[in-house]
Amino acid sequence: MSGKLESNEDDRSAKLRSAWGNTLQLLSTKVNTVAFESFIRTIKPLSFDVDTVVLGVESAYQKDRLEKAHANAIRSAMELELDCSGLNIQFRVMLGEPQKGAARKASARRNDEAQPALNLEGAAWHQHLDAPDLVLTSPAPRPSKTAAKSPDRSSSQKQVAGRTQSELPPVPCLPMNTRYQLSDFLVGRSNRLASASAKAVVEKPGNCYNPLFIYGGPGLGKTHLLQGIAHAIRAERPDARVSYVSGEYFAQSYIKALRENTTEAFRRQYREVDVWIVDDIQFISNKEQTKEEFFHTFNSLYQSGKQIVLGSDRSPKELDNIDERLRSRFQSGLIADIGAPEADTRVCFLRAWRERESAAIPDDVLLYIARATHSNMRSLEGAITRLVAYSSIMHTPVTSELALDLLGEYFTSRPAQIRTVTNEDVITASAEHFSISTTALKGPGRSKEVSAVRQLSMYLCRELVSGSSLAGIGTFFGGRDHATVVYACQKVRDRIKEDADYGDLVKVLINRLTQ
Repeated sequence: MSGKLESNEDDRSAKLRSAWGNTLQLLSTKVNTVAFESFIRTIKPLSFDVDTVVLGVESAYQKDRLEKAHANAIRSAMELELDCSGLNIQFRVMLGEPQKGAARKASARRNDEAQPALNLEGAAWHQHLDAPDLVLTSPAPRPSKTAAKSPDRSSSQKQVAGRTQSELPPVPCLPMNTRYQLSDFLVGRSNRLASASAKAVVEKPGNCYNPLFIYGGPGLGKTHLLQGIAHAIRAERPDARVSYVSGEYFAQSYIKALRENTTEAFRRQYREVDVWIVDDIQFISNKEQTKEEFFHTFNSLYQSGKQIVLGSDRSPKELDNIDERLRSRFQSGLIADIGAPEADTRVCFLRAWRERESAAIPDDVLLYIARATHSNMRSLEGAITRLVAYSSIMHTPVTSELALDLLGEYFTSRPAQIRTVTNEDVITASAEHFSISTTALKGPGRSKEVSAVRQLSMYLCRELVSGSSLAGIGTFFGGRDHATVVYACQKVRDRIKEDADYGDLVKVLINRLTQ
């Protein structure tokens, strides 16, 4: 098949073939080997018509996998090579090509997207106060206990693009909080993907999940993760050029460079780094010149195989005033969100804070604060700090009553008192409220009414019972597996969002159990 070209068909066909050859080279460094060999290498460039590139594939299955998993990466690479934006990529099955057979398809299904497996388990403590933007620095490489792991980077005089390290421009980098280490990040259900992907980037910067886009509301740990990545890569690779900046700082630096006619020096600083980490990129969304410079900096680093990590308060599709060409690049890598912490994560955070500060705070007070404060870790830390400071100054013991008097502005709910909740408490309260026996809730019955109450009870156990686990809750409810509990909790959360009356009912049960 051949595409219809407006003019200079031979020239445009040659340009397309050349661009596709370069695109293959770039994609071979960005996509894991199995997926590249199974789905991308056999693609044939067919036609280039204005803003549409048609690529030929061997089967409907290959077309489906490319559209679902690799279209954005291919589009971004082709836009780089063809020097355009808003490119439309179409995959077309080449009818004359022989099919490869069921064996190859089965192998491709098994191995598609074999990126490094993310470790979504485990837990560690973290803090969540965002470090303010300060001044430009050029930190010297730190000595590393693990420097022997990277012998190719051991010399400070390593040649980079024909120059030694000492001849390169300083790395633009804001001061970072030394407490923001990946090993100190508290992992919960709401942030496991973000935490695991951050660790994967540290292990193979530039080779997987590039770019990595982490988003979430304020105070949830984005800055901790981004700075943790920078700290970890510096420790693993002492002379790696790691740049950590904010979107606002990038914009201000670029404006200053324009005023002082130093844009070339500005570009050298940003385009000759190994790892580029940009926090709060939403600040560039309404700055046209800055977005243009950001776009070209992104392209330069991406095409050179450098790692890019971005942080934002919202997902790429929700960023206002962001050009589609930038949005498509943000979406071409891995997108990981950080949600509000669950009750057990909040309790773990407060216990870690108590241990770090050697504060005398009873467990029942920590549980009280964790259950009454449903926002972010910054609010939790502010609440516990205020409580301990008041107790120290006034020589008053820390109690739940004192917390209730002092911390009203932090609390989402204000229970009169707190008590320890057990699985038995939850199932008894649910059974009494809905006039269903506890035996039925633990039994095999699957009637709509019993199932709905059982799911709500599982959700309440997960939220209110300290130290509860998915497997433990499943066992309590008649030996069900953890996947059933996960499904139940998610179903209840979705219904709370959609049905205000149901949400009020859940609050009634929570108040009954905690007061």
